[in-house]
Amino acid sequence: MIELAKQKLSEGFSCVAARDGAVLAARSGRGIAPLLALYEETPELLRGASVADKVIGRAAATVLVMAGAREVYGEIMSVHGAEQLRAHGIACTFGTEVPRIDNRAKDGMCPMEQSSFTGETAEENYASLRAFIAARDARLAAAEKK
Repeated sequence: MIELAKQKLSEGFSCVAARDGAVLAARSGRGIAPLLALYEETPELLRGASVADKVIGRAAATVLVMAGAREVYGEIMSVHGAEQLRAHGIACTFGTEVPRIDNRAKDGMCPMEQSSFTGETAEENYASLRAFIAARDARLAAAEKK
């Protein structure tokens, strides 16, 4: 099933979920946004699914753990993302494994990735990720009002 998701990923999508011989969803977008939207809009869709994504870091892995994905492929996957998935019994493969997911400026760790290290459990890390996103969105909204 992961091959079907990977094939769709190669067609230009950034996140694909498949199960039972069918593509359930294919999204495009930047960063973790497509995966997060899939999980938050239709959490049941990812349960037991094979998911392929352009980049899987620890933050994306946390979302996939919360979602109950069965297997995951990342074109790029961080060591911490793979560890998180394997620790929760989720099979994972990758095109390229990297030590960490970098921020867009390539001068440090991705802030989403960083936010997923604050808790002891996937639930705590997910809450931290959502809090980071909410704070970021509030800062952006305030900046737009100026």
